[in-house]
Amino acid sequence: MSTYNPEDFIKALALRMNNRGLPNCPYCGGQHFTTTDSLATIMINKEDGINLGPYIPSGMAICKKCGHIEFFALKVLGLMSEEDFENNAEKE
Repeated sequence: MSTYNPEDFIKALALRMNNRGLPNCPYCGGQHFTTTDSLATIMINKEDGINLGPYIPSGMAICKKCGHIEFFALKVLGLMSEEDFENNAEKE
């Protein structure tokens, strides 16, 4: 996968939200969010326990007031190739 860029993540997210920004935090009503300089990987397991297998590369929007985290799949935002997705995500 190409290098994760938090600025590209924010731009792609804004585009998908029709430049409306994120809605208020569903937990505290906060209106300000941040992100990290690294992507998150959401592990996909069909069994109990931790298993290093397929994953979904994701960007994070983090509420600055309470810390609630929302994850957004990078492929849907156009930030990863189909090939990278097929190599990492679970096939249905």
